[in-house]
This record gives sequence, structure tokens and C-alpha cells, in this order.
Amino acid sequence: MISLSEVSKDYGGVRGLSSASFEVPDGLVACLVGANGAGKTTALKAIGGLVRPDGGEVRVDGAAPGRSPYPLGRLGLVLGADHWVGSRTGFQCLMGIARTSGIPEVRVRQCLEETGIAAVGDRKVRTYSLGMRQRLSLAAAMLGQPQNVVLDEPFNGLDPEGVRWLRSLLRRLADEGRAVLVSSHLLGEVEDIADRVVVLNEGRVLAQAPVDQVRRPGGVIVRADDPAQVVALAHSRNWQVEAAERPGDSEGAVLIDAGIEEVQRAFFDEGVLFTEMREAKRSLEGWFFHVLEGEQEP
Repeated sequence: MISLSEVSKDYGGVRGLSSASFEVPDGLVACLVGANGAGKTTALKAIGGLVRPDGGEVRVDGAAPGRSPYPLGRLGLVLGADHWVGSRTGFQCLMGIARTSGIPEVRVRQCLEETGIAAVGDRKVRTYSLGMRQRLSLAAAMLGQPQNVVLDEPFNGLDPEGVRWLRSLLRRLADEGRAVLVSSHLLGEVEDIADRVVVLNEGRVLAQAPVDQVRRPGGVIVRADDPAQVVALAHSRNWQVEAAERPGDSEGAVLIDAGIEEVQRAFFDEGVLFTEMREAKRSLEGWFFHVLEGEQEP
């Protein structure tokens, strides 16, 4: 389990984190989202013990970061793919880490296999694509079979097949009981695997919620030949109504803030004709922008 409690960090007057609190329980994938400079990387570095907070507490399985006789078994951390020595092979890079922690060569080769880069393990890292270096970083993080896995923008540089593979891997790690924290600006890539989402902005936690709650029904999309009649019906029931401007909505459609069953019943009771009626689902991306704009959280 990973937890931050009222964590703050300033960089010479520039706020990195401001009283940020959130948890990643075992068995869940949590997604940390926010614009560039929101504080995501500072939070991950604090979890990894790479920066010391000015206030608050960070705990990984109940202990301060780095305070473990076997740190690679507690936390696997991926903060990027550009820190490798290009003149060494992927295998040599991993072995350098493994030797310092008493990890056998067989585990190194197993991690190369698990991350899909065994075939290029004897190639120099400078010949690797960004996606290959991302996989190498993940292989390094998994050497100690850690209970907690933290990844910063892991989908960068991956092709569609790589994205699907990484989604499957992260889901499997959580299903095995690990705590998985992913920082990403590619919200569509994590929406289907994340269990929780945490929104950071200017170092503050603006909102956090289960993804199932984030993606709850967001009203009803209705299209009719007479939109004014639809609006009048909505107003008669004290429902909020607005033009539907979400991707994929039909021209002239309206969004009614009510449940689809009660909307259907009202239309049939009043004999109002429509050409389209469907439940609107709020996406993770849509909820994220609603939070940033200060709208009510779920």
C-alpha cells in the first residue's frame, strides 16, 4: 500500500506539492492525472525517496521510502527511459542492478522475457527505440518482484500492441495483490484498467474517486425533429437541459440531466416524439476537465 498524508514540497518558492493526500491500496490500479507541472512527478519521486518532502508523510507498506532491507521487493519505480548507459546492453544494465541486490541472473532473463525484450537483450541500449527503453525500465522495476509498482508516463513510446500489453500487465499485477500507481496524461490509455483516479493541479489534490463513479451515467442524449418540445418537457419536470456538444453527439441533440428510465416514461406519457435517445456516459477525460473547471465532483 502507498499513502501520502498532507505532503508538501517547494522548489525555491515554486510549489511542487501542497498538502497532498491520497492512497493506493493493494490490489488496485490508481491513475494520477494532471497537466504538466501539476506535481505528478514530484509525488512519484517522494514515494520513491528521491525527494524529501518539506512536510507530511509518505509511506510504502507502512514504512518511509527507502527504509527496507530489501527495497526492490517493496517498490518498483519507473520514472523515465532516458537514464540508461547507451554503450551497455539491456542485459548488462539489468545485471548491474541485480548484483547490488543479490538477484540471480535467471531472474534478469525472466524479466527480459516478461517485458518482451529478450530478443534484444544483447543489443546496446543506444540502438533501442523509446518503447524498448520503456520496457527495459519496467524490467528493472520488476526485478525484485515488488509489492508496489509506480510508473511515470509508461505508455510513452509504445506502439498499439505495446499499449495493450502494458494494460494487461498492470491489470495482472494489481490482480495479484500489488498496489499499482500510474501517472499519465493519456487518459484514454488508462481508463479501462484504472480502479481509482487522483487529479493533481498546482500541487494540490483536486479530486479523487473510483473510476466506476467517475464514469457513471451523465444524463440522456435526446434528438427530435422539434427540439423546443423536448426542452419544454424537460423544463416541466425541472430537469436541467443543454445542447449536447460531446464527441459523437448528433447535430441538434440535447442533454437532459436525468435518468434514462424516467426520461423515457415522461416522453411516452406526454407523447413527445424523438428520433434518438441514449444514455450519456461520462469519460475519465470528461470528468477530469469538469474537475479542473471547478464543477461538482462525483
